[in-house]
Amino acid sequence: MIDCLYNYIGLSSKTFIETPEVESSGLFVDALPDISLNLISKLTESDEDDSQELWATIEKRSILKFRTFFINAINQCYKINKVDICECIICENVALLSTSLWYLMGAEVMFERYSSSRLNKYTTIDKPKAKELRDEYMDIFNRELAVAVAGIDIQESICTPDEGVACNNLISTHYTIM
Repeated sequence: MIDCLYNYIGLSSKTFIETPEVESSGLFVDALPDISLNLISKLTESDEDDSQELWATIEKRSILKFRTFFINAINQCYKINKVDICECIICENVALLSTSLWYLMGAEVMFERYSSSRLNKYTTIDKPKAKELRDEYMDIFNRELAVAVAGIDIQESICTPDEGVACNNLISTHYTIM
């Protein structure tokens, strides 16, 4: 599993589990528009343990999805056959990838919001707004991921043995003479 991503993007509240031994990005999901600690607590039974459990579920789901999206994006140019190599590349470039992960986690909070079985203002009246924000966060995530992946130099990576990576030559430069 991609341990370097756990607790890398967090929540700003002291009520949630902090792990000072883990490097943090300084990015907090509740700093994104329309996401707050109050929202996360309203998606649970308002118990602190429930909120922590929900955040852990959202974080895990986000990280698993991120790995899949990353593998797809990196394989647009490179053919990497082993997930462990991709996970190593992710951890090697975690700072570069942090903004995309931040927005994916925001999208997952919004997904949780509009698919929640709890009945309250956040999950009923604001349901269309949550879907709209999720779509917006996913668009930003996809753009940020594409830019970040383009900035990764596979040839300089300590994660890729020479025989494990080949460029598909999908990237080319075209010039127009005017």
